[in-house]
Parts: sequence; C-alpha cells; structure tokens
Amino acid sequence: MGAGVGGDGRPVALIASRVRFEEKLLLEAFRRRGAAVAVIDDRTLSYRIGDPAPPWRVVCNRSLAGTRRLEVSRMCEAFGVPVVNSSSTVAVCDSKIHSTLVLHAAGLPVPDTAVALTPAAGEEALRRIGLPAVVKPVNGSWGRGLCKVNDVDAVEGVLALKESLPSPQQQLVYAQEFVRTPQRDIRVVVAGDRAVTAVHRTGDHWIGNVARGARTSRCPLTPELEDLALRAAKAVGGGLLGIDLLESDDGRLLVNEVNSGVEFRGAAVGDEATALAIAEAFADHVLDQADHGVHADHTAHTDRTVHAACANRTTHAAHAPDRVPSEAPGAGPVPSQESDHP
Repeated sequence: MGAGVGGDGRPVALIASRVRFEEKLLLEAFRRRGAAVAVIDDRTLSYRIGDPAPPWRVVCNRSLAGTRRLEVSRMCEAFGVPVVNSSSTVAVCDSKIHSTLVLHAAGLPVPDTAVALTPAAGEEALRRIGLPAVVKPVNGSWGRGLCKVNDVDAVEGVLALKESLPSPQQQLVYAQEFVRTPQRDIRVVVAGDRAVTAVHRTGDHWIGNVARGARTSRCPLTPELEDLALRAAKAVGGGLLGIDLLESDDGRLLVNEVNSGVEFRGAAVGDEATALAIAEAFADHVLDQADHGVHADHTAHTDRTVHAACANRTTHAAHAPDRVPSEAPGAGPVPSQESDHP
C-alpha cells in the first residue's frame, strides 16, 4: 500500500475544519508511511482562477461543513489534484434524495421512499408510504431534524412546519417507511474497496446515532454485510465512507444512508488499536489515489463541464496557515447546519 508521497516531496494536504480525534490519528497514519503532511484550515482557503496549482500530491478532505467539503473537492479537481472524497461522491452523499436514487438504481435494498417537491404534495407521498413513516431533511447529519409521523395529525403538523420554512429546498418532503428494528442499526466503515469494520449502534431512541447517545458494539462483518456496504460505496463513487444499514424485524437488511464525512471514533468501540487501524486504512486509500493519479475523472458522476472548462489550466489556493484549531480534550464535534456527520 501507499508508502509515502513519492520522490518529488510534495505533501499530502489534510484539509480540515478542526483537528479532532480522527484527524490526529490520520496524521499519525500518514507519518508512519513516510508522508509529509500539510494541515490546512478550510476556513482560510481562497483561490484565484488561473493561478498555479497548489503544491499538493493528494488531498484528504476532512471539512466539517458540507458546503465547504463539496467546494474543497471541486477546487482540488479543477487544479488537477487528486482528492478523497471526490466532489461527485460528496454531492451524492450529501443529498438524501440523490443518494437514495443512486442506491436504488444500483439494485441495492433501500427503505420504501417517496419524495414530494412541495408540502402540498407531501400528504400523497406519505399516503403511498403508509404510517408510521419518517420525514427527514434532504441534507443533514447527527440525526437532527428527523420526524416520526404516526397519524394524520402528525402528518398535518410536519407538513405545516415544512410550509413555513423559507427555502424551496427545506420544503422538499423526503419520507421513508418506519423500519422496525431491534432498536439498533449498523455502521460499516469503508476505505476504497475494503470494508474495514462494522459496529452496531444501539440506543434508547428510535434514531440510532452516536451523536444522540447511541452505544457502539462490535458487529460481525458477514459476507452479506460486506457485499452490501461495498456495493453501496461503489454506487456513490467510492472513497472514505460510512455505510448505514437497518436490520428490520422481518429479516430485511436495508441500506439507509451513505456518509461522505465519516467519523470513526465510535466505530473503534473505545479500542485505540482499532481506531488506528481504521486511520491507517484511510491513509492507505488516500496515498493509493496519489500513486495512481486518481481524481474526479474516475466516476461517472463527475461534473464534466468543470473538467472541460479547466482541462488546460490550473489554479492556486492562497497560502493558508499550516494548522487547524485542535479539539479540546473530551470535546465533542461542534454541530454545523451544513455538516454531514453521523
């Protein structure tokens, strides 16, 4: 696997909003592989079209905010710098509608889902799903904004709330069947073509999310689970991903979501060696992309217009401090309205 950044001495750029538990382990993993690393705060980045490309061999994009994460990847691709994850992967994962369409088109089992473009059409969408159902924001993370609707009164309330929101995007109705589970879900961490580990997330609430207090425990990575996770990762374009699956009471295993800004502290289940092994798998995948010169062209989801416009030019990100605010001991992630984290 990747043994460094090559003989030209260009560093790996770790672009992040904060140096959290995961980023600290990624830095250790890169350095164990002899890779020089430039740590860059995404909030300091700016660039001018037509300037020289930045001196990075490959970029590991760890931006917290979904909007910045997408634009960092687009920027790197325009420079011709390989980046993980690609902008196409981030764009698919950051829209629950888009990702569900892509997963279903790839033949993967997903919860019964309906979409309405306005709250006025939402009642019909929910009628087709049946109650109880779950209404989710199209973009979001950490289990925020999910509403379980059990009856017609709840439907009216949720749709009235949607109607009051200011933007057409917020008024979209994305509804899924309420999947009855053993009060847990599954997270599979994927790095490239490898399913690294799997955990159960168990909680007292129907939303099984570590950010909402769910507890993690080891989950056997069965051939079926590994196959579903890798197929889901491939469907969205691949990279460093968290695949969330639901086990239904009637025996179904469903792909629920794919996260492009995956955290893995919970997936380590408190074991430092496991956490470092995940970080090393991530580092190997990033360095493999540098070795093979892989960037946005590797996926069918790529924005070809951007590549056509930028094919014969490079650009340069303004110099940014080689440091990022570090996470205080014991501090959790700071929620961002734009972020996409499990």
